[in-house]
Formats: sequence, structure tokens, C-alpha cells
Amino acid sequence: MPFTLCSHGGSDVGLVRTNNEDCWLSSVEQGLFLLADGLGGHQSGEVASKEAVELFRKEFIRAFRLCDREFADVEIIRSLRGCYEKTNDSLFEMSSTHELLKGMGTTFCSLSFHDRTAAISHVGDSRAYLLRNGHLEQLTRDHCWTRRFLPKIDEKRCKGVLTRAMGTTSEIEPTIRLLKVRSQDLFLLCSDGLSDMLSHEEIEAVLKQPMTIGQRVRMLVSQAKKKGGGDNVTVVLVEVQGET
Repeated sequence: MPFTLCSHGGSDVGLVRTNNEDCWLSSVEQGLFLLADGLGGHQSGEVASKEAVELFRKEFIRAFRLCDREFADVEIIRSLRGCYEKTNDSLFEMSSTHELLKGMGTTFCSLSFHDRTAAISHVGDSRAYLLRNGHLEQLTRDHCWTRRFLPKIDEKRCKGVLTRAMGTTSEIEPTIRLLKVRSQDLFLLCSDGLSDMLSHEEIEAVLKQPMTIGQRVRMLVSQAKKKGGGDNVTVVLVEVQGET
């Protein structure tokens, strides 16, 4: 990879939930950053998110890091789809064969770096953002029925229904986006515990603060809790610091 990456992440149970069903991974060495927000009762959501992150990581290494060559865009997309499919197969089988895990699932968001290309992929409503040249762009669009078909609703009052999640059905269809990386790009992955509490403008204001990325992660989590902290809050920041 021709760029140097710096990353920091954090997760908080929030002020309402009693357990944390979010899980995240930050691996600068592998150029892989993951975030999952589990769904389901009997703590099965917590199992789903942890299993999804670990399964996906293993599939990603198998698909990309064991091959010492550059990948074309079409190969990146095909390989990422394979990672999602194999991870989903394992989760769906667990959900189908273990009574306490019945109905479990998880949202999932992935950021990976392939030479000068960043791949952003997701299912569900965990989000990815990019701060570039002082402007914050939301890179993902929630897989959520009300947010897709009724864009003018008050999302604070009407959460909506997820249309896609990992492990809940036998097939999975991730949304994958590729973009060229620039020096000083700042990527954000977050669970809906952040994006439901803070507006786009509030998130942007924190990311533009002259602080370390660790301090910005902690500020985002703190601001979400000040706004109510109604869900687990997980944040992963990844900064592109320049060419090596």
C-alpha cells in the first residue's frame, strides 16, 4: 500500500442498553476496518457481530493477503462479495442450528484498502463517511425501508425496518463502492448509535476539530451519549497520512 494509515476506534454501551452488541476491528497491517451491530434477543446479537467480524477477517485474508499482486476493481468487488457470502453462510447456519441463536443477525460495514483504492461495503444501517478537503460525505445509504421510500420522515421518531442484515437470510447482497484514496482523507465507520444521535453537521464539526483521531473518537462517543445514548455507540476513524 503506497499510503500510511492511522486508525483509532472505540465502543460504548450507551445509557440505555445493558450489553454491547457492537463489534469492531481495526487492522492497519491488513488495511481492513470492520464494524458490526448485532441483532437478536438472548444476547445473540452480541454473538452475531463478533462472529461476523472474525469470519469476515479470515475470509478477507484468504481472498486478498495470500496473493502478492494488485487486484483490478472487478476482482476487488468479486472477492468482497465472496467474503460477505461465506460469512453470511456461516452465520445463517449458526442461527438455524442453535436454538438460543435463532433469528440472530448483524449489520455490517467494511473499509479496506487495495493499493490506491478504498473499498467501502455494507449491509444494514451501519455507516461509512469520508471527510475530504473539509467536506463530509456519507458514503453508504442505509438499507432501511422507511429511509429509502419515505426520505422526508422524522428519523428520530420513526426508526424504520432494516431490509438487509448479515445472517438473517440464506443470501446476502452487499452494496460495494470503490474510490481513489487521497492523502489526508479521513474515513469514519459508525453504528447507528452515533448516526441516530448526531446530525451530519454535528459529526462533521467534531471531525474537523484540530485534535488527534483518538480524541475525536472519544468526543463523538461522548456527544452521542449527551444526546441520549439510546443505543450502543461505536466509532472507527481511519486517516490516510500520506504516501510512503
